[in-house]
Amino acid sequence: MLTNQTIDPTRQHTPDNQPALIRPLVKAWRWLVPASVAEKDRQSPLARYVAMALITSVCVSLLIAAILYAKPIQDSWQSSRAEGMVREARDMMENGQIANAVFKAQEAYSKAPHNVEAIRLNSEFFTLMKREQSIYFLDKLREKGAETLEDKMRRVKALKNLNRDKEAEKELDTLLRQEPTSAALAKLAEEIYGKKQQNTALLNIMRGLADKNPEDRESQLRLARVQVESGIPSQFNDGINTAWMIAQGDDEPGLKALEFLNGIESLPSEVSIPLVKRLRTHPMGNESHLVASLRRETALYPDRKKSIIDSAITLFKDKKREKLVPFIAWLKQEQQWLEIVTIVSEDDAKRHQGLLENYLTALTVLKRFEQIERLVEKDEEVKKILDKTTHAMFRAHLAFVSNMAPEELRGRLIVAKGYAESEGRLPALQRIAEYADARGHFDIAEDAYRLTIRTARRNANAMSPRIERDALIGLLSASLNNGNSESYFNAAQEAVIRFPEDSEFLDKALYISILLGNDMETSLRKAQKLLQNQPKDNHRKLMVALAYYRLADKQQSVNYIQYMDLNLLTEGQQAVFAAIAAANGFRSEALGVVKKINPQVRMFPEERILYSRVFN
Repeated sequence: MLTNQTIDPTRQHTPDNQPALIRPLVKAWRWLVPASVAEKDRQSPLARYVAMALITSVCVSLLIAAILYAKPIQDSWQSSRAEGMVREARDMMENGQIANAVFKAQEAYSKAPHNVEAIRLNSEFFTLMKREQSIYFLDKLREKGAETLEDKMRRVKALKNLNRDKEAEKELDTLLRQEPTSAALAKLAEEIYGKKQQNTALLNIMRGLADKNPEDRESQLRLARVQVESGIPSQFNDGINTAWMIAQGDDEPGLKALEFLNGIESLPSEVSIPLVKRLRTHPMGNESHLVASLRRETALYPDRKKSIIDSAITLFKDKKREKLVPFIAWLKQEQQWLEIVTIVSEDDAKRHQGLLENYLTALTVLKRFEQIERLVEKDEEVKKILDKTTHAMFRAHLAFVSNMAPEELRGRLIVAKGYAESEGRLPALQRIAEYADARGHFDIAEDAYRLTIRTARRNANAMSPRIERDALIGLLSASLNNGNSESYFNAAQEAVIRFPEDSEFLDKALYISILLGNDMETSLRKAQKLLQNQPKDNHRKLMVALAYYRLADKQQSVNYIQYMDLNLLTEGQQAVFAAIAAANGFRSEALGVVKKINPQVRMFPEERILYSRVFN
């Protein structure tokens, strides 16, 4: 019996007590992985090969799994961290910590560039800040297929903020075709289309929304605005009537309707007259609405202006400083300077910036220069209440009205310009530019206009295009007065790029380009094309003549200066006309023109050279 047994001295013979179902698995495991050295020695080659194959397969499977799932796992972990940062950033935004919120949002994106919420939050922040990066993040959302209706609407706003109006309108048109009309979408359409009278699509949108929500007074008022701005007489009247009905309400929509109606210049008298009373009696109205009623009343009854102002003075004389501000601002518009210094005491003025600015302006008009100097130069309370830019501007104006040396005025204007730039004060920059231009400091005006243009573009909003256009016109004027043809050329080129449909800018850009001799063949073709559109335009005829003159084609140049009204040209352009005439043998006629030109008049250096040629 012993000779028939296989003895393993290392094996402990214990009863086999595993359940019957798992015994095959245990045997298979022991077949592949021997429990002792003796069993390993007796293991068959087949078992070894199978064990090695299984081990290799498991290792390869783990490696493949690591390759396939490591990145998603890492992304999931990073997304979890990023979403926590997004929540922190939104909390910071709600608590007014705007800068910290923006930094946290950028950190969230840097941690997880693939995270949709981090991308969306950055798109929100950069849209609010009116930055180009907003489009980048919105494009990322679109690429990921994660763009919601709110994101699409945000894209329209972002494009509008960047002055890309045509793209914004195209995106909005797509939205209006694809998405059901909602209050939010209608409001966006009103913001984007603005006062485009030809846009009947907007009118249909607003009417559809108002019909769906007959009890929604906000929707009804929105429709009324679009009807009034449509330029269609029947729609205008319907809009006025709808707004007046809403204005009868004692709630916020009623007050908004009153404010809207008050902003319409050509309001029918049957609405304008009762509007005066309603502005005064609306329960939610304040002093600004009362002043609005006074302004409209004086416009309706100009012969009663003095009695209206006297009654208003009695009404406002006991008001507190803050409530006096809109009334004093109105008196300033009406040029009631003596009334301002009568109603506002010096002590009250020194405790409120709005009152103080109007008070100082009134003192200036009344020529009380000693009092102005005492307040502006010596009174510490005034220095504290006025911001640096405004204080510097009053000091500059004091230098002008007091007939101080021009160098002193220049120095004070430069200081005021510096403060306005550092504080980002767009209206102040524009006022400084206009002030310097009006008083002959054209180089300072040029610089201030450029700063105004840059600031308007950086702080892009609904008013920016108008401010930018006005600043470009001012820059062209200051450059001309300063005789700075290079600055004028650059400003004109910039204006054409920014406002390509403005023919005035196109004419100015082309004239200075020809005067400087830039790209003459192309400039000549453009001038000829413009002249074809308006064959009798003296300025365009002169441009073509000057272009031929620059190209040494005298015969052609003289053909275009015949039958011109010189009174419609500037003195510099008259000098150009005279030089072309003199070059073609009409010397006596040319001398007759230039002798009427004041030798001290401002013109471009290139025009001055042509002026001199007539005498040589």
